[in-house]
Amino acid sequence: MKSYQTTLLLFVTTLCLGQNNKSKEPAMFIDSVFFSANNMKYINSDEIESVNIIKNDTIINSNSYSGQIHISSKSPNKYIFLSLEQIKSEYTKIKKADVIYMINGEFIKDNIETFKIDKNYILTVEVTNSNEFYNLRKSDTKFDIINILLKTKENLDNKNKVLLRGEAIGIK
Repeated sequence: MKSYQTTLLLFVTTLCLGQNNKSKEPAMFIDSVFFSANNMKYINSDEIESVNIIKNDTIINSNSYSGQIHISSKSPNKYIFLSLEQIKSEYTKIKKADVIYMINGEFIKDNIETFKIDKNYILTVEVTNSNEFYNLRKSDTKFDIINILLKTKENLDNKNKVLLRGEAIGIK
């Protein structure tokens, strides 16, 4: 009887306190390509033709999502989505795995595996090594920071700016 109660107690505890991988966010698809919900701020809203919402829970890569959002673009063949790893191998010479990703100066903290960016939306890719930081030069931990600059209005304006150096001429 005691073993029966112990087994029952373990079973109930497991059911009540077990970890749940269910995400509160829906699974996002653009032109049938699965991507992270964080990517939505990098999709031009003028390019969206329609949005379809499915309220059924979905399991993708052993992660449960609360529904699905399917976005159809006006020109589906226009997008060439690259993962962060593909961007690293295509735009940089980095071979090691110790990398921190940034997009427009903002750190990417989660959903790195499902984060995708349109290749046509990439302006430049900048690489900074941890040795370039004064406080990290003596550290044993070495890593690279990959900052992906996208074709936003601000980035395009900054790229087109020409800074002139020289003597300032004042008007009196």
